[in-house]
Amino acid sequence: MAFFDEARITVISGKGGNGCSSFRREKYIPKGGPDGGDGGKGGDVIAIHDRNLNSLINLKGKRIFSAESGKSGSGKNMKGESGEDLLIPLPNGTLIYAEKTGELIGEITDTNEKITVAKGGKGGLGNARFKSSTNQSPRNFTEGEESDKRDIMLELRLIADVGLLGLPNAGKSTLINNITNSKSKIGSYAFTTLQPELGVMENDEKKITIADLPGIISGASEGQGLGTKFLKHAYRTRFLLHLVDGTEDIERALISFDTIERELDEFHLDFTNQKRWLCITKVDLLGDDKIAEILKAFQVKFPDLPIYPISSLEGQGLENLIEELFKQI
Repeated sequence: MAFFDEARITVISGKGGNGCSSFRREKYIPKGGPDGGDGGKGGDVIAIHDRNLNSLINLKGKRIFSAESGKSGSGKNMKGESGEDLLIPLPNGTLIYAEKTGELIGEITDTNEKITVAKGGKGGLGNARFKSSTNQSPRNFTEGEESDKRDIMLELRLIADVGLLGLPNAGKSTLINNITNSKSKIGSYAFTTLQPELGVMENDEKKITIADLPGIISGASEGQGLGTKFLKHAYRTRFLLHLVDGTEDIERALISFDTIERELDEFHLDFTNQKRWLCITKVDLLGDDKIAEILKAFQVKFPDLPIYPISSLEGQGLENLIEELFKQI
């Protein structure tokens, strides 16, 4: 499924309704007092957690989100109706920033499911509020408070249970297409995946979301290639599968693995608590001796690293990998 991880939007709360200046006018009551009601409160703009969303695609093409204004008060001490709140559904892990200052307003999570991003204006006071012992017939009233208009930045960083890491063309898109419902683009050139693609893998007991992250290159932690943006996404997955092209010569395959690991180590976020497995891909193109040789090379250098030789195209090793993933998530 398509994935949108950032959005810039303008939120406008509802204006408060004006108070009313009115006097009681009824038969046989020639000098009825003030009876102007208060204005209604303007609606808030509220970000809410939606468990059915896993990207910001619902905001694509939308820029301005406005809540309803409060209604003005009226005679007979009738208060104006409050404006209806506007709810913006967001997925778990959405960070909300004030665009002007960069201040973090809050994060939508399982335990923080509502954040008011623009508060509606208070309703104005009707003239009945101003009656006193010295002023029995006040005509003054107040207008409702103005709307609160804010530009905010939304950034989604918690995106999946499993993130697929690897240099461009390591086979991430082929893998996610074969084990999930995703249709990630595949090509024989670098950076085929330019934005994360999400897929879902499920059995009778649970569902796992998998993110095909764009290929990370040397210097990514300093903003090279597709930069730090997707390292942040990798950080907000629960589990990382690191894919290395098995058709490379062994020394180059080890360098490819080291390149990604070094970028994770040098990035300002701590990846040490995430489980990481290695998948040697495209083994259908290798003989048994070459597979054994490359496995031994990685096992010697990384003795504690779980390694899975797979062929996404032919399905070799996928059943075992999937079974183990469901045990881990």
